[in-house]
Amino acid sequence: MADVADARAYPPDLLSLAADFTWRSGPDLRVEEASPLDVACDPSVIQLLRGARLDRLAQRTLYPAQGEALGALLGRIAPLRDIALSFVQRDGSVVNFTLTGSPVDDGGYVGVGKVWSGRPFDEQHRGELVELLERAEANRNREMRLREEADVLLASLRTLIRPAPLADKCSDLFNLFSRLLRFEQALVVRRRTRDELLSVVATDPALTGLKWPAGDVINAALMGEALVVQDLSALKEWRDLPEAIRGRFRNALVAPLTIGNEAAMLVALHGQPGFFEPYQLALMQRLSLIATQAFEVDEQKNVLINTAKLATLGELMTVIAHEISQPLSVIAMAVKNAKLAIEAMNERENTVGSAEQTIVVAKLDRIHDQALRAGEIVSAIRTLAHPDRRTLGLRPVAVTEIMDNIRNLTEGSLRNRGIQLICNAPPYCRALKANPVSLQQVFLNLVVNARDAIAEYSKRRGEATRGEIRIDVYDDGVSDRLVVEVQDSGGGIPPDVMNRIFDAFFTLKEVGHGSGLGLAICRTLMTDMGGSISAYNRDKGAVFRLEIPTYVEDPAG
Repeated sequence: MADVADARAYPPDLLSLAADFTWRSGPDLRVEEASPLDVACDPSVIQLLRGARLDRLAQRTLYPAQGEALGALLGRIAPLRDIALSFVQRDGSVVNFTLTGSPVDDGGYVGVGKVWSGRPFDEQHRGELVELLERAEANRNREMRLREEADVLLASLRTLIRPAPLADKCSDLFNLFSRLLRFEQALVVRRRTRDELLSVVATDPALTGLKWPAGDVINAALMGEALVVQDLSALKEWRDLPEAIRGRFRNALVAPLTIGNEAAMLVALHGQPGFFEPYQLALMQRLSLIATQAFEVDEQKNVLINTAKLATLGELMTVIAHEISQPLSVIAMAVKNAKLAIEAMNERENTVGSAEQTIVVAKLDRIHDQALRAGEIVSAIRTLAHPDRRTLGLRPVAVTEIMDNIRNLTEGSLRNRGIQLICNAPPYCRALKANPVSLQQVFLNLVVNARDAIAEYSKRRGEATRGEIRIDVYDDGVSDRLVVEVQDSGGGIPPDVMNRIFDAFFTLKEVGHGSGLGLAICRTLMTDMGGSISAYNRDKGAVFRLEIPTYVEDPAG
């Protein structure tokens, strides 16, 4: 290209186009200046434009409005896009021009153009040229859209790496992507309890904290399917959606989202049915991916914090266990001394003791046994706090004895809630190779979790609490493991969180009602005993399957 003295007066986006010349018109649409940009461009041809009025030339040539007056076109469209002109010279040859321009402050236009020889623009070629111009415009729009997408993605990455609360990061991401997706509101919905979904981040604070019902569309999104909902009112769960959603929005884009290892969903909303088109799903999925990265950054921070909490908790458990073991020893010794005193008194009086004394001795025996049991639990706590120094003390354990203990510990609590505990075991069940305290802790935790799940399930259904917990033992007499299944009727575990239930600090209970450590400890105890624990759903309830090694006597012993 040749140097142009006043090239800086032309917008950069115009000069970046492949052009042959620049042009400038006054407010009267007369071309005051036309200068070649390409050295191969014939100046004598460009001279044809100088002094010509664009509106008069356009009356006998082609322009995109197909018959619309150029003056009306200029008042409605800015900048100009590919105005087509033709000159028929005296020798009969034809010179064709296309002009592209932008308005300037004085009321005129500046722009660039291309020139070539050939047949004039007439009605016969109108459709072909219009198609060509529309294709060029589509390519130009696509290029601009891709540039804008790249700018948004780059800005999103900057948002991710800066230190800020998660809600602020998501809010910034939503604002950035609103340049690409013209949604009215956007929010993140994640699972809060077993059957409750909650919007945790939203562009409108009034939409934060809304409870969402489970339904076909929501379940599909949680399981990894992105989709367009053309009309929310057509959903089965429409009446169960929050009023703040039903009253304002009809169209939605829904994309799966991952928060840590937990499935969630990203929702973009608009009040006009059918506003979102299917092609916009790709953009929504990009936003979902970036939001996932934002959550993962904060999730990693939470993991570090929770790891520090676990270390502190371990030290605290050790201190508590040490402090509790002393009074437990005193209680056990005092009970033993009390029994010895009663026996000595009966020997002095040469009596067998009254009925009241017999009751007292039985109570003392029970206190002594419970004190010893508490001591074993304290020892187990020390084992959990310092697994590298643990001595599990695996020995033969009768599973029926463990089930009897669990029944004694939970029978009253279950009966008060209308829950029945059923225990089934084969008559000749082999002994387990386990630590009785650890195994009892696993059984107790599973029964308590089942009790809470049934209570929550009944509450959601508006019914009185009732249900059933089954502990079934399976022994084929051949394999080296015995199987125990603990099943409840509490509605089951949501599939999208099934892979997280054994993670530390993860809970499906309401905030403040669960630490998220119970199942994590159960898995640790089962692994330490050489067994395993897994979970699945069956018959509208959860099933926890334990595989425990059976005890085999050492022939050398």
